[in-house]
Amino acid sequence: MVTNHKLYIGLIGLGGMSNYYRNLLSRVDAIQLSAICDVNPEAVARVGEEEGIKEENRFFQIEEIIASPNVDAIIAVAPNNIHAKIVEVCILNKKPVMSEKPFTLNMEEAEHLNTLYQANQVPFVIGFIHRYTPSFQYAKELIEKGAIGDIHHIDVKYQQSFGAPFYDTPYLWRYDKHVAGTGALGDLGAHMIDAARFFVGEFESVSALMKTLVNKRIDPRTNEEKEVMVDDFTSFQAELEKNVVGSFVTTRNAVGSANQLEVTIYGNLGTLNMDIEHPNEIRLCIKNSDEDPVWKTEAVPEDHKNKSLLDDFAKLIKNEKCSNVPTFDDGYINQKVVEHVIQAAETGQFIKINSNREEGK
Repeated sequence: MVTNHKLYIGLIGLGGMSNYYRNLLSRVDAIQLSAICDVNPEAVARVGEEEGIKEENRFFQIEEIIASPNVDAIIAVAPNNIHAKIVEVCILNKKPVMSEKPFTLNMEEAEHLNTLYQANQVPFVIGFIHRYTPSFQYAKELIEKGAIGDIHHIDVKYQQSFGAPFYDTPYLWRYDKHVAGTGALGDLGAHMIDAARFFVGEFESVSALMKTLVNKRIDPRTNEEKEVMVDDFTSFQAELEKNVVGSFVTTRNAVGSANQLEVTIYGNLGTLNMDIEHPNEIRLCIKNSDEDPVWKTEAVPEDHKNKSLLDDFAKLIKNEKCSNVPTFDDGYINQKVVEHVIQAAETGQFIKINSNREEGK
């Protein structure tokens, strides 16, 4: 699609994460929120009034908003179990789509979408928003310039505290295997996998441990205890291309970690460290003299602070130049790695991964 007019966006899903994207939308000149969709009539009415959405552009069925001639593209911020359906309907309607991660609920859905997409491609991005963190963008540039030499190890942690026992977090959809697919792995671990692929390259094998540390939570609808069937702690080790090794830990029970995605990349000439809680700075330990290297904190240059996922989504739709955009392939391969982590944890084996973008094998 090539267009010179402002792109009219339909937003599916009006839960908490939609507020993040509504804020992003307001800062991208090329796009405008013009339609909304949710199964909750109260949410549709509230957001419709807040955003000035016309009544005819307020929907309750995903098929209707996707097919609407008033909508140029879709942003999907819905629970995991309907990601695949939204993407499928968008592909069939030739409608550009940005979908939140994880890519799908499972690999069966991913393979089905891959078959559809390869036959009928549309502009597609997946919500790996953290690669747009200024410090991540700067680190990517430094790595490509050879600042730390050849990478030999990447260490990634994504820790949150909201599930810690003393918060008494109730049983939410994220704890329901049928809706979420996985727990911390699909929610937070997908970002870890994307970070490793963004900075290093493809996964070749994994071994893993998955645990449910808090296995019962109160269902607010019934006030009864309900068993949690998804992980709230996952760790895995990986071999990536070019003989890079990776270590990964994610948990929702890390008291003191509000939203801590931290990446440390070790090369033969130095080390880079960055985290999303300090987006505008990067820590470096680089040897550039005969003296031993020491850690220093450096501010991210201003020109690395203007890139955004939705801006790139608009450019992709308009066939304009953009780079390092998380596309369909990134979502599909990410799901494949997630599935192999699950398999490795279940079998206790080191599992080989074929990351071919076009073969569902």
